[in-house]
Amino acid sequence: MKTNRAAIRYAKALILESIEKDNLELMYSDMQIVLNTFSENENLQSLAESRIIKNSVKLSSLNLIFKDLSKLSISLINVLSENNRLALLEVISFKFIELYKEHKGIQSALVTTAVPLNEEMKSHVLEVISKLTNKKTILNNKIDNSLVGGFVLRLGDIEYNASFKNKLKTIKQEFTKNTNLSTS
Repeated sequence: MKTNRAAIRYAKALILESIEKDNLELMYSDMQIVLNTFSENENLQSLAESRIIKNSVKLSSLNLIFKDLSKLSISLINVLSENNRLALLEVISFKFIELYKEHKGIQSALVTTAVPLNEEMKSHVLEVISKLTNKKTILNNKIDNSLVGGFVLRLGDIEYNASFKNKLKTIKQEFTKNTNLSTS
């Protein structure tokens, strides 16, 4: 997802307006709906980005699709239409969710494992992360059979790779390096 400075400005304005009107949780829910709708339907993003489809058609389509959202969310769609920025709606919703989590002191962590984590392991990982960062954490578990075992933990821009795949790769590099030294 390509971020855009304009999308960040819209998201910041939206979060400030939500806080001011005391409907931050409602807007968070709306932005999750928008983001999920876009991610589940790639044709929707094509519609929003199209330079051929008239803005009025885009606006009426989006208003119909998102008719159950709050007044503020519908206002956002109308403002984006007026400014010819409907293509930014998905990115704005993504950035809003990021800003919401930052505002609430919530961080997301991704743990990639070869097999799904059970609830006990999830709670243990969450407990360790929370102690290290002093923040509430939402844990997502991604399955990658190629890891063989172990895990890869990604928290923000930090990654800790404790997978067997990574360890085997490191061993292979050491063997290759040592083999190259002995043939010289």
